[in-house]
Amino acid sequence: SPSERSRLDPFVVATGDASPRDQRDLMERPFFSLAKAKRTTPILYEAGDVHVEVFAVPEHGMATIWDADILIWAASQIVEAANLGFQTSRFLRFTPYQLLTAIGRQTGSRDYRLLKGALARLQSTVIQTTIRNGEHWRRQQFSWINEWGECTTRDGRVEGMEFVLPDWL
Repeated sequence: SPSERSRLDPFVVATGDASPRDQRDLMERPFFSLAKAKRTTPILYEAGDVHVEVFAVPEHGMATIWDADILIWAASQIVEAANLGFQTSRFLRFTPYQLLTAIGRQTGSRDYRLLKGALARLQSTVIQTTIRNGEHWRRQQFSWINEWGECTTRDGRVEGMEFVLPDWL
């Protein structure tokens, strides 16, 4: 199937200096692994009419609370740009340096590898939830990132990265 990136206009992140926005749903429910070791055991959560189920694939494991920083950064960038009157999109294009420095991480080669691992976990973690359904109950299923990729030169040098956020976020 064709990439979502081919149907969306990119939102090019101009800076990493947006004020972090809290994502209340991300903070109030157990969407992420708190473990430092790879977690593949599902999270099953119920409170009243809210259901959250989080599943991981063995290859990558479940997205961690540290990976959630990437989503908070992305949401902050979109909100800040919208507040300034700029066009936004779920398709974000950025440099790894921008993201890493904005979330307080180092920028060495190990940190770039860790970033790629985080993006793989965010894409491969599957969430099923009843949150944000309005008056009609229905379960929604999504991953934290629909797709992601590196923008590389012919000689393999990474010039940027991009990912597509789900509608749910």
